[in-house]
Amino acid sequence: MNKSIFVLVLASLTYGCGGSSSSDPSASGAPPVSNKPGASHGVVAPYEIAKYQNILASSDFQVSDPKGEEGNKTSPVKAGNFQGYVSDYFYADEETENLIFKMANYKMRSEIREGDNFRINEAGVRRTLHAEISLPDIQHAMASSPAEHDEVTLLQIHNEGTDESGTGYLPHPLLRVVWEQERDGLTGHYWAVMKNNAIDCSSAADSLDCYANSYNRYDLGEADLDRFTKFDLSIYENTLSVKVNDEVKVDEDITYWQHLLSYFKAGIYNQFENGEATAYFKALRYTITQVNGSNDWDINDWKLTIPASKDSWYGSGGDSAAELEPERCESNKDLLANDRDVYDSKIGLSYFNVDEGRMHFRADMGYGTSTQNSNYIRSELRELYQSRAQPDCSTSDKDTSWYLNDTRTHVSNHELTATLRIDAHPDITSQDPKVIVGQIHGWKISQALVKLVWEGSHKPVRMVMNSKFKRDNQSCSDCEPFSVALGTYPAGVEWRYTIRADQNGLYLATHDGDGRNTIEHFLGWGQEYKDGDTVSLTPDWASPDIAFYFKAGIYPQFKPNSAYKGEIFDVSFSSLRVDHF
Repeated sequence: MNKSIFVLVLASLTYGCGGSSSSDPSASGAPPVSNKPGASHGVVAPYEIAKYQNILASSDFQVSDPKGEEGNKTSPVKAGNFQGYVSDYFYADEETENLIFKMANYKMRSEIREGDNFRINEAGVRRTLHAEISLPDIQHAMASSPAEHDEVTLLQIHNEGTDESGTGYLPHPLLRVVWEQERDGLTGHYWAVMKNNAIDCSSAADSLDCYANSYNRYDLGEADLDRFTKFDLSIYENTLSVKVNDEVKVDEDITYWQHLLSYFKAGIYNQFENGEATAYFKALRYTITQVNGSNDWDINDWKLTIPASKDSWYGSGGDSAAELEPERCESNKDLLANDRDVYDSKIGLSYFNVDEGRMHFRADMGYGTSTQNSNYIRSELRELYQSRAQPDCSTSDKDTSWYLNDTRTHVSNHELTATLRIDAHPDITSQDPKVIVGQIHGWKISQALVKLVWEGSHKPVRMVMNSKFKRDNQSCSDCEPFSVALGTYPAGVEWRYTIRADQNGLYLATHDGDGRNTIEHFLGWGQEYKDGDTVSLTPDWASPDIAFYFKAGIYPQFKPNSAYKGEIFDVSFSSLRVDHF
């Protein structure tokens, strides 16, 4: 078990709606607007809202006097002492739970400074600042500013210098995420402004040339100011990436910055005159993910079901499908491990193994044992959610499943992300190579909530959902499955998917292997969705007593047959991550 990934979530929030360039939510598949930006109901101290407490508890607050000298700032809150703190420039709305930063005039700020000073080259550590932001009044705020001053900074990665005392500090951030009124003929876009060296231009002999040549700008897309846009800034082993609404927009080597200590900032920093900016955050969190070894998954999160029967695998136990569990389960089942081949010499087929940093799931469609309530075989992981301090691995109760609003673990957002490749698939006349590679199931519910289906190189991936369900594993004659189309990905090409569930509904997306070209849908509980027919997911899916779990791997959607012997599915995952926050 020396190769695994451990996720330490340092802040929690309720996931809401991601932004979209489309003004029609039903057309774009983006989430509907909730907690609408610009609305104000009652002011409370931000620390009173649970989803901001963890990031605030490790941050300072930096604020300017908008009537004072240009660029002035003080720190009225240090080392996370935010309890009860609220001001005209930093507050939260009681009803929408939006976190609000406000500031007027040029080079003035209202920002939080996250307290972790980190090395960008730290081995096996990924740091991410996640924010969902809207600027509904920004065009009006900038109306009287000169054309050369027409932007506002919302997120930053800055530096402390080469040590904690500030030695060698650079007065330039590594990264700023800004909204700009106009650049390169583009109006009202978000931009990433990245320093491409570690030179202090303020003291350089050719200062003007230094400033002119030391920054790269990346277009992050047009801002829909009436919606929240989701940003993820990530640092991992000398690489900086920026995602906007789950799509990778920047992915750059920043080795030149590794001698400096860095930190994240969020809020408002004005680069315009004669106006007041207001930024609405409906989400703000900071996470650290530690990756030990080369595997981007944690095998402790899962158990594995394989096509072999218990009789053929263990030598006894019956004709139902065999299972393997991680070492922490201390069960009498075979051991599932990150760094160990699992191979059945009797059948001569490796159903699961790890090879060069990829988890391979395999099945020969010539034979195999199905699971209960199914005619199909699988080589598939079932999530073992840890809801107790000393969890077991039994799936006979709800301890290894999660609720949308899980009061046991204080999480309300549940996300499965994967990077995968179809390495081999059956080539059978009149039979599509139909295979499920990701799911959400309800506990003791036969009808899957979500099934992600790949059907061949020339067909779009589909998310298949059940509009209704029956409890206690009952069959359901009027539970009508429907699907939404996502991206098309040929065999042999790596691609990604995201499945997220919360109390608002489901977010479903696929992406190219580099995270770009996102195709997404949001389906709210009970919200009508038109894709040919008008369909919806019953609000009963969001009932507080229903527990869920993720599945990933391969679940072929046709029966094994001796005539298909040698027709093999082989699907490999380079990343498989579950996050609950």
